[in-house]
Formats: sequence, structure tokens, C-alpha cells
Amino acid sequence: MSSLIRKEVRKLKGYHLSSPAHRIKLNQNESPWDLPSPLKDRILERLRKADWNRYPTPFCEPLRRRIAAREGWVPEGVVVSGGSNILIQALTVAASVGGKILTVSPSFSLYAIEGTLLGNRVVAVPLKKGDFSFPRDLFLKRLKALKPRVVFLANPNAPTGNLFSEGDLLAVVEQAPGLVVVDEAYYPFSGHTMAPFLKEHKNLVIVRTLSKAFSLGGVRLGYLLADPSIAAECLKVVLPFSVGILTQAVGETVLEDDAYVNGVVNRVLEGRSFLYEGLKKLSGLAVTPSHANYVLFQTPRAEEVFQGLVERGILIRNVSAKGLPNALRVSVGSQEENDAFLKAMCEMMPKTP
Repeated sequence: MSSLIRKEVRKLKGYHLSSPAHRIKLNQNESPWDLPSPLKDRILERLRKADWNRYPTPFCEPLRRRIAAREGWVPEGVVVSGGSNILIQALTVAASVGGKILTVSPSFSLYAIEGTLLGNRVVAVPLKKGDFSFPRDLFLKRLKALKPRVVFLANPNAPTGNLFSEGDLLAVVEQAPGLVVVDEAYYPFSGHTMAPFLKEHKNLVIVRTLSKAFSLGGVRLGYLLADPSIAAECLKVVLPFSVGILTQAVGETVLEDDAYVNGVVNRVLEGRSFLYEGLKKLSGLAVTPSHANYVLFQTPRAEEVFQGLVERGILIRNVSAKGLPNALRVSVGSQEENDAFLKAMCEMMPKTP
């Protein structure tokens, strides 16, 4: 029966995540803290006042207005969906079916998956070896030759965690013949955004998620910022009524509470520094400075270390791939989780003399 499925789909490996038994989960870059009870109570009160028997607004108009006010942008330039993954798919459908897409490698696998599913030729320019910095000259050369309909760049990059410079991204935006989508899933932890350039560059699109800093991984909510003309075309692709009143109520309530989100970000930044400095003290590791809520490190013993952590009940992510050999990624957890992870690492890896 698989012959009934398109060959482009059958050839793909698809998105995969292994989940062996564990007691500490540090593999998906989630917030380690759930929403506090008072915030959940405010959400529930909002839901009690809502009419559950009525359809929501087609495209989350109240939430779009709230996001626009928060971001200093126009509501017509905001699109909301059930997670930023859906927005990546929508942008691909809207701008490039059977065309060309340009990105970097390693990066978020969904860019290539969605692009390939829609018949695109996906070209990934390798990041510079060692520090994973942006290959500006080579990328701009490929950009000029390929003339892609869409460019996808995560900033900070996933899974490496490093930040591309504003100047490099602007050079791409200015020379690209199509959309340049900057995926800012980890923006709250980096503090760097391309949002100030939206008005000047109408081909720039910024994608954000509430899964990380806002502790809403289980809710699935994301949004994009773009020129209203681009957003209007994306709304034709995103299915109406796809974000229900329950999800919208959560988003509206959490976006009202800057103090909570800022507190989460500050704790993550402290934990990130703790993990980075702790890993740097172990011999045989190459640790990459991070601007996200995780730390990437490489070791020739990557699979052995991964399995050793699993045996100790700690789950991180093995992200080893072409261009990223022997690589592991650990999400920032609570202080207790970070302590347990580093203790386990010290048991397996000797400290630097």
C-alpha cells in the first residue's frame, strides 16, 4: 500500500525522536518549569468566560493584535498558528513549490523536510568548521547562482546554538530574490532580533515560538512577523480556525505576564552558563558557546556518553550528522537536573588537569 504515497514522501526519513526510559529529560529544548499555578488559574478563568460552543475567530485576530502591540508591529503583519513548524510549512507552500530553497548545514531539519515534500531542490551551505560561523561569501555566491524562492536561517542556529551576525543576515536579505525567513525560536535567550528591519525589507519574515521561553511546549503556539502583503498571502495557506479558543486563551494570558517570562529567561541563562563552564572543565570535549537554551558539545565517544547518560536515567540528544560528527546537545534544565547531568558527565569523562 505504500505505493499509494508519493515517492517524495517515501524517500524521506522524516522527523525522528528517540525516547528511551529516563527520569531527567534534557533532549528537546523545553522549559524545565511548568507555568505557575496562579498563571494557570488566570487562564482557566479566561476559559470559563469563553463560549466553547462557538468557533474561534478564523485567524486569531485578538491574539494577533496582542502580539503586534508587544512587538511594535502592525496586526496585519502577524500570523498565528499551532506552532512555528506549521508556519515553516505555510511559508514553503506560499512561496516555493517545485522551486529552490537555500539554507545552511547543520540546521533545523524541518526546512529540508518541508522543502523536499513540496518538490523543491533544497541546497544547504556548510557552516564553517570549528566554530559553525556563517559562510558569508559562499552563501552569497550560492544565493546569486540559485536564486531561491525561500531562504531559511535559524538565529541562533539549531542545533549548534551560535548566533549569526546582523551584518551577514542583512547581506542575505538585501541580495535575496525571494523570502528570507529568520527563525528566531531562541530569540529570548539571545536578545538579538531582525525585527527592526522588517519595515525596510519587505522580503524579511521572522518566525517565533512560545514553546521555549514561554513554557508552552505542550500548548503549540507560534507566530510570524512580516510585511502585511506577505502575511496576507500566508493566511491563505494557514487553515482557518486551526488555533482553538483554549490555545488562544493560554497565549493571551502568558503574553500579559512579562515578569514570568523574564524570570524564566534569566534562570535559563544562569543554567546555560553553569552547563557550559562545567563541560569546559572535562577533557576530550569540544564545547560550543551558546546563545540558545541548550549547549552543544562534541566527543569521539558521543554514542558511549549518550548511552551512559541513559543508563543513569538522563536523556539528552544525539545530533551527530554529516558536518556535525560526534555531537551531543543538552537542554538547560532546572538546577537539580543540571547538577545531575554534570555529575554523570564527570563520572564518565575525566576533568582537565
